[in-house]
Amino acid sequence: MEIPTAIRDLYRRTVVIDCLATPNTFNVDYPPALTELTPDQVANVRRSGITAVNHTIFATDIADHQEKIRCMKADVARHPDTLMLIERPSDIRTAKATGKLGIILGFQGMEFLQSNLSLIDHFASSSVLIMQPTYNQESVLGSGCLSKVTAPGLKTLGYEAVKSINRLNCVLDLAHSHAQTALDAVKASSQPVIVSHSACHALHPHPRNHPDVVLRAIASSGGVFGIYLMPLLGDEPAPASRELVTRHLLHALKVCGEDHVGIGSDNSITPLQLDSGYFDALRDFVADRTRNGSASPGEGRHPFMTPGLNTPRRLEIVAWDLSRAGCSDSVIEKMLGSNFLRVFDEVWQSGR
Repeated sequence: MEIPTAIRDLYRRTVVIDCLATPNTFNVDYPPALTELTPDQVANVRRSGITAVNHTIFATDIADHQEKIRCMKADVARHPDTLMLIERPSDIRTAKATGKLGIILGFQGMEFLQSNLSLIDHFASSSVLIMQPTYNQESVLGSGCLSKVTAPGLKTLGYEAVKSINRLNCVLDLAHSHAQTALDAVKASSQPVIVSHSACHALHPHPRNHPDVVLRAIASSGGVFGIYLMPLLGDEPAPASRELVTRHLLHALKVCGEDHVGIGSDNSITPLQLDSGYFDALRDFVADRTRNGSASPGEGRHPFMTPGLNTPRRLEIVAWDLSRAGCSDSVIEKMLGSNFLRVFDEVWQSGR
C-alpha cells in the first residue's frame, strides 16, 4: 500500500492521539502478555508515528490495579528513548517533539473501588488521568451499556465520582456507559467529557455504539467523541471495513462538528497475529466475558481489528481514507489528535 506523500507529511507533522490503545498485548491475550514489552512491540511503537495513547489499566481489584500501574511505569523507565509517562498537557507536546510515545494511564470501569471514592484521589496522584466510571454492566456507580434495569443512569455514588474526577482535573470518559448514564454524566460534569472509543448507533444499532443524542451532548460539553476500529462498527456480514470506519467518522463529524471527533482504536499498536493460536485465545476470551456478563453481542465472531488497518501506522491509513472522502487537512489533523489534545489542555492544565 503506497500512502501519498502529502498524507505522509500530514501524519508526520500532526500530534496523533489514539485515545484507546496500548504498546503491549491488548484485549485477547495472544501472544500472551509478558511482564515487560517485547522487542517487536517496542519496534512497532517506534514506527507507529503515534504521539500518545490512552492506555487502559484493566485489572480485577485495587492491588492488581496498583501492580499494573507499577508495571507500566517500569516499562516506561526501561525504554526512555521510546516511551514517556504523560502527567501534564505539555508532556504530549514533548513526546511529539522527541519522537516518543506518550502513555496516558486510564481506567475502563471503576467498580473495583467498591464504593471507596477516596481511592480516586490515590489513583489520580498515581498519574491516572482518564477515568471511565462504568464498564458494560450495572454497577454501584451507574449503568453500563449492557444494563437491562428499568431505570438506567448515573447513581448517587456515580454523581459523587464525577465530582471527584472533576475536582482532580482528570478527564471523564463515558465510552462503555449506557446512553442515559452518559447524558446524566455530561449534565453533572463541570468540564468537557470524552467518549474515548465507541461508534455511531445511527449507523449500526449495537449497545456499544452511542446514539446521536449522546454525540451531541459530548460535543456540547466541549468534549470529543472517539471512533474505534472494531467489528462492532457494523456487519456486512464481513467484519468492519475501512469504509465503515470512514462512514462512522463522517457521521460523527456531521453530528458533532469538526472540533469534537477523534479516534480510539481499541487495539494494540502491534498488529494481531491471526493464526490458530489467536482464534483459540479469542474463543476463550469471549467465553470468559460471557460467563461474567461483560461480553457484548457479536463478540468473537471476528478478530478485534479492522481488516486493512492491522498495522502500527493504521491511523495514517485512516487519514488517507478521510482525505479521499473529502476532508480537509485541518479537519483530519483535528480528528487525528488535536481535538483530544485541546480537551486534555483544558481539563489538566488547572491542576498540573
